[in-house]
Amino acid sequence: MQALKQHEIPGRVSLFSGKGGLPAVRIETAWSLAEIYLHGAHVTRFQKTGEPPLLFLSEASQYDADKPIRGGVPLIYPWFGGRDGLPAHGTARITSWDLTETRVLPDGRVRLRFHLPSADGPEVDYVVTVGSSLTMEFTVANTGTADVTFENCLHSYFHVGDIRRIGITGLRGVAYFDCLLAATRTETAETLRIAGEVDRTYQNTAATVEIHDPVLGRTLRVRKSGSLSTVVWNPWIAKSQRMPDFGDNEYQTMVCVESGNIAEHAITLQPGIRHSLQVEVDDLPLDRGWD
Repeated sequence: MQALKQHEIPGRVSLFSGKGGLPAVRIETAWSLAEIYLHGAHVTRFQKTGEPPLLFLSEASQYDADKPIRGGVPLIYPWFGGRDGLPAHGTARITSWDLTETRVLPDGRVRLRFHLPSADGPEVDYVVTVGSSLTMEFTVANTGTADVTFENCLHSYFHVGDIRRIGITGLRGVAYFDCLLAATRTETAETLRIAGEVDRTYQNTAATVEIHDPVLGRTLRVRKSGSLSTVVWNPWIAKSQRMPDFGDNEYQTMVCVESGNIAEHAITLQPGIRHSLQVEVDDLPLDRGWD
């Protein structure tokens, strides 16, 4: 922890010992407060002044060096989902990242840069910018001599007032794989409503997705670039009860809208080429007529 003190900026960036004794960074701006654990370079909090948190974080999360944090924005890399004998969703979310730079930008936003330590393989960097919105950029650079293929995803958990009352827009007409049905479908609804477990991977879409929340009176907006996959997930009742790091009733106040490149949209980089996945999260007042 002492070695990280060089990255502190009085009144803006401070280091602290988080839950489980894991090192973490607190960022304060004129608009917002954020917290990032070095374990997984995991954004666990983003909250604008005077507003409810934009991100959901489970109270049952296990803060352990060998386990991912449940909630916030886990970094999924270099694979999505399960692999026999390997950690689910890859190794990036259970690795301690290096904090390499902190900087206050001229407009007052604060930017942090993290690096994924690796003895071999691609160079992986993650830049988080905190201001009136939260911007995250995940970059992979192939510095080797052979092609590299990977999947990536910013697995964002969002805090909502009531899962039964939200509406998700931006996905109409998009084909998706329904993991519960093991079948491919096309989204026909202008507004996606959730009334049970949902686990869908929408493919070939770069569209902005919005979560309209009449209970909290706001719309969460998820804008992205460098991504052709969007995942929508909520575990609902039975799965919540089976998850040791998730509260039985927490499904009611969260939804995942994840941005990445999965399955047929996995990224292949030739030597000397880099790829950046960028996601910006913000909120705005709810338009009239929702609910």
